[in-house]
Amino acid sequence: MTATAARWPRWLRGLALAIAWVGVWGLGHLGEFATHASLWYPPAALTFASIAVLGPRVIPYLVLASFGGTLWSLSIYRIDMDWANVVGFGLANAVAHIGCYGLGAFVLRRIARRLGHRLPNQIIAFLVIATLSSALATIGAIATLAAFDQLGPEGPVATALVFWIGDFVALVVLGPLFGAVLLRLLRRSDLWADAHAFLHRERLRSPFGYKLLFNVVLVILVMLVADRGQSYESAFLIFFVLIPQLWLTYTESPMATTVSLAVISFLVVVLLWLLELGQFVYIYQLAIAIIATTAYFGLAIPLLEAANRQLRQRLMFDPLTGAATRDYLLEKVQLAEQAGGASTHALAVVDLDHFKAINDSHGHRLGDQALVALVETLRAHARAGDVVARFGGDEFMMLLPGCDSDMAKARMQAAIVALRDVRIGEGVHLTASVGIAIQHPGEPFDGWFARADEALYRAKQAGRDRVV
Repeated sequence: MTATAARWPRWLRGLALAIAWVGVWGLGHLGEFATHASLWYPPAALTFASIAVLGPRVIPYLVLASFGGTLWSLSIYRIDMDWANVVGFGLANAVAHIGCYGLGAFVLRRIARRLGHRLPNQIIAFLVIATLSSALATIGAIATLAAFDQLGPEGPVATALVFWIGDFVALVVLGPLFGAVLLRLLRRSDLWADAHAFLHRERLRSPFGYKLLFNVVLVILVMLVADRGQSYESAFLIFFVLIPQLWLTYTESPMATTVSLAVISFLVVVLLWLLELGQFVYIYQLAIAIIATTAYFGLAIPLLEAANRQLRQRLMFDPLTGAATRDYLLEKVQLAEQAGGASTHALAVVDLDHFKAINDSHGHRLGDQALVALVETLRAHARAGDVVARFGGDEFMMLLPGCDSDMAKARMQAAIVALRDVRIGEGVHLTASVGIAIQHPGEPFDGWFARADEALYRAKQAGRDRVV
């Protein structure tokens, strides 16, 4: 479906979703290795993604689809059951399945509303919710099978384990992909607005195709080796796929990671069936789960680091002028002190003259332009290692490492001379007053700043537009 599908009537889109659900149920049966137990269970992922993206309005269609899957299951296992029990069994399956995954999806939606659309938070929340939702769904499914006397010969404990792993594998591997597909089909999304916009502008690049092909070839080779060796040692070779998958995760987009995991897991299921490697099914289940969760954590960590860098950037730099904050300047002062040597360091405190009058006469927009112009002028006269920082309001500081009194005064004098030539708005002239202090050996910053601020006060008292 494309943008045309987004304009279909709601009931038709719901019916299409139900048909898709039954289709992926068939994929789950393809990986079946015991009664009611599959290597993965794709409907779990589609149910979770549908409710997470589309909300509760899709539940009636999922109930219909779940009932269809129940009928298909009864046909496959040739179970003779009267219609009253068929209806009860189908509804009980639907409640257990949709109720548990619906609960997890609603929790994820709530987290998205409260924590915003930060991808690292959503990845970690999704993995935790997937673990708990699949466990609850397993309990519900086993209870339903036991109530209708449909448990296989493996018994409830063994069946519960393979149920849980199969549901979890499908949920973490296919859930994000199904969610991305549903978001791509929507014309808009209020809850997932950022993800919706990202998916509609993202394109998979050609290098991704080569990396995915490498992963596919590696999966085929290691599973052929397992077929040849028929040993647990050879089956464990599947874990080597984790290395190129992490390479792909770190070098490609989140969407590329999702697509790659879906392709790899589907290939494992198909080859497991074609090569009749059922004796190694638990190894392959575990491998898919570990590869997927590691890839998503690998995706979250660099994104979290990038978010932390952006937060540090906002904390260390003034958003209006781009000048550093006082904290950033203090860090640079400490580094300069640690460097030691015989060099002296100067601190200049700069105040824009008559800033309040500019704001009152010309408005805050022009006042902001005046502050930006001052910072640009100071930066134009800065050297490597200098720091221009905003102290507050119209007062700024400039750290001049390795400057004695005469050099610092000459440089700041050149800066305020250049500022006199700056014009903003309707010919508004800018001037600034500067106070400079040279740091005494072992002097704390507060004392140093107080002396520079006192020099600034004297510059203002002397008539402004000067360096003291």
